[in-house]
Amino acid sequence: MGADVERVTRPRRLAVLVAGVLLLAALPAAAARADSVDDARAEAQAAAARVEALRPRVEKALAAYDRALTGLASGVSRSISAEQAADEAARLAAADRRSANTRLRGLYMSGGSSALIASVFGASTATDAFRRVAYVQRLVHTGATGAAASAETSAGLAARADALQVAAEASTTTAADVQRRYQELTAALAAAGAELTRLSDRARSLAEAQAAAAQIAALNAAVAASGEARVATARASDVLPADYRHLYVTAARTCRGMSWALLAAIGQVESGHGANTSSSYAGAQGPMQFMPSTFASYGIDGDGDGDIDIHDPADAVFSAAHYLCANGAGRNAESTARAVWHYNHADWYVALVLKLAGQYADRGAG
Repeated sequence: MGADVERVTRPRRLAVLVAGVLLLAALPAAAARADSVDDARAEAQAAAARVEALRPRVEKALAAYDRALTGLASGVSRSISAEQAADEAARLAAADRRSANTRLRGLYMSGGSSALIASVFGASTATDAFRRVAYVQRLVHTGATGAAASAETSAGLAARADALQVAAEASTTTAADVQRRYQELTAALAAAGAELTRLSDRARSLAEAQAAAAQIAALNAAVAASGEARVATARASDVLPADYRHLYVTAARTCRGMSWALLAAIGQVESGHGANTSSSYAGAQGPMQFMPSTFASYGIDGDGDGDIDIHDPADAVFSAAHYLCANGAGRNAESTARAVWHYNHADWYVALVLKLAGQYADRGAG
């Protein structure tokens, strides 16, 4: 019987021993899995914290981008006010000269100052003489006061026009301003996104990482919404300088199918029709903001003076027409949009230029 018991219990002991070995083998794996989950959660939490720390930087960059795009899309710069003030000053000065000439002519036709004095002595009564003296005084006083006031107002407006023009050159928002802010913003967003791309698959699937990813997606959506909103409110400039209008119209004729309005829209976006031609942070120059390397390949002598100058308005506008035409502008709507994208690789830029171009086209070439 002992042998029988031994035969029965030995397999049982063996089974228990195997089970124990399997259990012991399984315990480190379970512990490893637990450690892996905990490590992944800590990894995800740390990444989410870094994303949260980056959020103020992203939001600040987004606000700066939005302000720059708002200034560009408005289509109104101080240069317009400066031009209006200068025109008003010139108008008042001309009116002052006309008024003075009229008074002098009237005085001369009436016999001059001696005639005025004679009219006083010709009074029939003392009361009439005093009335005539008062009339002469009012005539002289009104003329002198009016001339002084007109001259003072004209001079004040002229000074204001000069000050506004100086301010305009420094304040006109251009595409380069927006592009710089946009790149700062995308760099900040990329830094936040990079925190998540470095996570393991397990960490990336955890709630902490998912929340951080949703936060980054929301910021990206805000960037797109800002661009769409500003483009929707964009308005073509009410004041288009006559010399630039002429250049846009004549340059567009060098490319079959191209509208002058496309060049006008780019001219407004790039420099406010020459109001701000300072070099961009990336090195673009002139009223149409060409990179020197691009201008070297597509530059045109627009005014026929034998010189091709990136800063010369005629050369810049005709070169822009040449560059756009080479990239498909004027063939159809799709190729024109693609040509604008080649001018500046940004979706907001294409949308804004095409919006303004449509508004200029509705006004006609004049």
